[in-house]
Amino acid sequence: MKLMTSDLSLTSPQSSKRSPLSPHLRRESVAAVVEQLLRAGLLALIFSTIILQTSARADVQVDSDSTVQFLLAHQKSNAAFGPIDQEHSDLAWNYPAVHALRLLRVDIPRAEDCLENGLWAAFRSKDAHATSLYWDFYQKVRLNLLLREDPTKAHRFIVSTQKKGAEGIAINKPWKLTYMDRKIQYYPPYGLGKFHDISSLWYMAGSLIDLGAEIENAELARDFIYSRQTPSGGFENVYESTQLEDASAHIIVTYQAVLTLKALELTVPKADACAAWIQSCQTSSGGFRWNPSSSSPSNKPDVWYTWAAIRALDKLGRKPKNTQACIDWLNSLQNADGGFGDRPEWRSRLYSTYYAVHALAVLTGDAKKGIHKKKLAKKKMIPIEEGKYSIFQAQFKTPSTEDGEDKQIAMVEEISKLGFDFVGVKTADVSAARAYVKEKGYSLEIVACPENYAHHLLRRGGHPANHVSNWIIPPAMTTAQARKFNAADEAGKKGLSWPEFSSQAIEPLRELGSLIYPEMEYSMISAYEVYDDGLEGPGGYNAVIAALGWAPWDWVRHFPYRDRWVGRLPMLSDCDSHGDVSKWILRLNKQRTLYIAESHLLGGLLDACRNRRSVCVIRDESVSGGIVYYGAPAAVAYVKKHRDQWIWW
Repeated sequence: MKLMTSDLSLTSPQSSKRSPLSPHLRRESVAAVVEQLLRAGLLALIFSTIILQTSARADVQVDSDSTVQFLLAHQKSNAAFGPIDQEHSDLAWNYPAVHALRLLRVDIPRAEDCLENGLWAAFRSKDAHATSLYWDFYQKVRLNLLLREDPTKAHRFIVSTQKKGAEGIAINKPWKLTYMDRKIQYYPPYGLGKFHDISSLWYMAGSLIDLGAEIENAELARDFIYSRQTPSGGFENVYESTQLEDASAHIIVTYQAVLTLKALELTVPKADACAAWIQSCQTSSGGFRWNPSSSSPSNKPDVWYTWAAIRALDKLGRKPKNTQACIDWLNSLQNADGGFGDRPEWRSRLYSTYYAVHALAVLTGDAKKGIHKKKLAKKKMIPIEEGKYSIFQAQFKTPSTEDGEDKQIAMVEEISKLGFDFVGVKTADVSAARAYVKEKGYSLEIVACPENYAHHLLRRGGHPANHVSNWIIPPAMTTAQARKFNAADEAGKKGLSWPEFSSQAIEPLRELGSLIYPEMEYSMISAYEVYDDGLEGPGGYNAVIAALGWAPWDWVRHFPYRDRWVGRLPMLSDCDSHGDVSKWILRLNKQRTLYIAESHLLGGLLDACRNRRSVCVIRDESVSGGIVYYGAPAAVAYVKKHRDQWIWW
């Protein structure tokens, strides 16, 4: 069996007689204690308590042991891993946690249960939307290879679909790769051996090869990848255009191209130029951005980009131009809780911690030694001021019919009974509803929040995309403002490239005072650009859907990379409904956006969103307390403290 060592290389836990958690305790003792804590559901609680107690000190010392503790705190009572502030486990969090711990030479407590219970993903819920299954397949393969007692038999336990009777993957026959055009599909076509871009090609081909399969038509992958190399040596996920642009070459795509070619034992074209291009993505800080010259506001050093650059350079037999600066930059991402953030000063996440641990393992040969001992100031959460604000309830893209004033009046009456203070109605005209609210004196703000079906754009590489535009139409615009809005609306219909769409359709609306967000980003690479552009520049989306009115409801679990922007961009509840309100009561009562503000009006909502005082709440009977929260820690703490002000059921 052929394993890709840069992906799954480990220092064997058995190579050390001492537990990495303590120089005085053997691993067996630590594992036993951890297992007992897991069964009692107390590990995350104890970890949080330790951090809170430590916060009283001026600073804390952190090192690789702190990272291990941070990672283990994500393990749930079923032995699988999930977000530290949530109760659920999920494959998308389980794999990076397991891989990071193995890189740190830690045995996984209750490894068999971790594997058995850690393959579940939210999109498998009944009636749930599909999603990009390539990433899911990639993670299933690697988790099995990491945790199976006999990795050579892992293929027997991995199924590519959720259909009943599905069997494991046959590796006694060569597999044929097939390109499938994604076109403008919401979710890409999927199947064993299939791919639609360089990313899906890497996830599919790399995974099959790691399982021990052979690819019979590697030349298809070779030709596909070779045709997407830019003049400077990087790679771009081009759709149909033959016009490759250096400014659109991407570090993630380049890493995936290099690793795919290496897995297939094919030559990397212009390898020296490719390595030099990757090296040129390193900034003076030591971290890597996604392109050496792009003017995109999102083009900032990030742990994901740095991880990809290090792994690709390693496959090419190269190192960063300044290796020590890169090691130091990665260490600068560590926080007082032991985890690592995506960027300096960002909160710790499981994914960013995995990326940092893996990158340091490749750079230094030993992840534990690569994480330097350091003293860090424990940041104290600044609580939201008491007595200044009220907690209001909002929902976006609520149902509406456009067939007359009477219907809008009936909609207002239904909505006002449900406890809302603000609704963005899924239509372009709410003038009759606003007039009726004013006439009745209701404390309710109603604005138009249409899904702009006519809007579409081209992602990097010319990939078509729709479902990319939902926005609040500011009420009572002046003539000049209306002209500006209409121009932005028309620009959204032209099929512009993302940079053009951002500047011509999104930026004017943000200047007018609006929230703009997509339903789909189409890929993790695209998500990083469109939301980070919103964080760093005047264009780009300035909100994220955390709850949608379709199963699986929790769309942070559905698209796990959205976790990156929790606490940085407002996380919204989007009902995504049509027609009479009475038909959509379940969705209206399932999830809402809470905003902590001085006024329920649009200005109060926007102020709360800008200042991280909004929280998306999802009712979920499977968790204790029955609620899932997404928002900045201070805002979540505030709404939890004042539950009596907003519980609507």
